[in-house]
Amino acid sequence: MSPVNVYHCQRCIAPLEVPPGSRTIVCRYCGTHNELQRAVSPGPSGAAPRPAAAPTRTSAAILLGVAIAIAMLVSIAMLASRGARVPKPFRGPLELEWSNERKFVVKSDDALHGDVAIFEGTYQITFHGFPEGTRWKVGEKSGRIESAIYDIIKLDNVEGQLGRVPVARYRDTLLGPKAKLEIELPSGQAASIELRQVDAAMSVLSVLDRVKNGPVLFEGEPKQENDLSSVLLLETASMKLFGQAVLLQDVDLVAITRRLPEIKGRKTCTGYKDRGGEPLADLTIRFKETEATVLDRRTGAVVQKKVFPPDEECPMFRFSIGDDREREQDSYPPTRDIESWLSSLVQR
Repeated sequence: MSPVNVYHCQRCIAPLEVPPGSRTIVCRYCGTHNELQRAVSPGPSGAAPRPAAAPTRTSAAILLGVAIAIAMLVSIAMLASRGARVPKPFRGPLELEWSNERKFVVKSDDALHGDVAIFEGTYQITFHGFPEGTRWKVGEKSGRIESAIYDIIKLDNVEGQLGRVPVARYRDTLLGPKAKLEIELPSGQAASIELRQVDAAMSVLSVLDRVKNGPVLFEGEPKQENDLSSVLLLETASMKLFGQAVLLQDVDLVAITRRLPEIKGRKTCTGYKDRGGEPLADLTIRFKETEATVLDRRTGAVVQKKVFPPDEECPMFRFSIGDDREREQDSYPPTRDIESWLSSLVQR
């Protein structure tokens, strides 16, 4: 069996199984095409190393055996160093149970488990540790697990349901199939468990963020209204509504902010102390402006754009890691000014 190298996706950090000699691998989790590092180039002379004299059959067999053993040890070491579990035969009874809202486990061996999530609008299950060849079935969909390390199956696309998600409760709205997951190991052991729906909060944010590239329309939403009475501010991991929208399909405008790269000045902030009361090093603030762009969700057109000056106040707290004595950080965006401006756009 050829050794399998384990890398991590450049986008979502999921483990990637890479057969020797591969140059590109597609992440099963997020679909990213990862370009792998090329093989070591020839020496300074540019000439390829001259092949050694051919060994005898006995020597070749010994060398081949040693090479295979080394490759297997290296592969195991790489898996262990990256936190991956080397699969082992499953011997206990196959019973499934939920250990938390998103994770189910095999009762007799919780190293065999699965996670459910909604990623970029699609409900999916990630299997960990189940033997290669394990069969799964959800409703009319079925397949087999291709890797004993981890494997991902994508089930239902729930984007069509996002328009009917309440804006005020988008973190609490659960989506996904109301169905049973059935699995059968290569040994013939079988078990099932009712799948749980999960929140689609991060998918809501990622779908709305697409307005930067064009319209974001929801399935079955009513015809476009003429007046723009609501704007949704997208933040790093949350959003804030200004106006009267009830459902996501009622949102008219989407606001996106970004920190501009140019440094407009600096300021030194002093007087910080750690938990023990000992003084911390001064903190340098880099002043940067913030650009806010308001787009029409249904057309993708830019409605308003404004640049806000930096907040020049020193932060109330600062964080210090180890002996970091010359730390700098960007100024905070002027949140109150931005929110006041967005509120004025939808006031009637």
